[in-house]
Amino acid sequence: MHKFVVGDLVNWKKLVEDKTGIILKIFTKESGDREFPCAEVYVMGEDIRTEILLTNLTNVSRVTY
Repeated sequence: MHKFVVGDLVNWKKLVEDKTGIILKIFTKESGDREFPCAEVYVMGEDIRTEILLTNLTNVSRVTY
């Protein structure tokens, strides 16, 4: 979870299509008795938000404050 911060530009693959987006929120999602790090991502070019496991994301550009 420390590899990403809100505002980072990220990409991931959905089936055979590459997607790009901006991280809006980072959180953990519980499934059974385990917690998984996730992000709410704004998908560029589609004007939607989606939840993605952090392990599926690649950092393209890091936000610096």
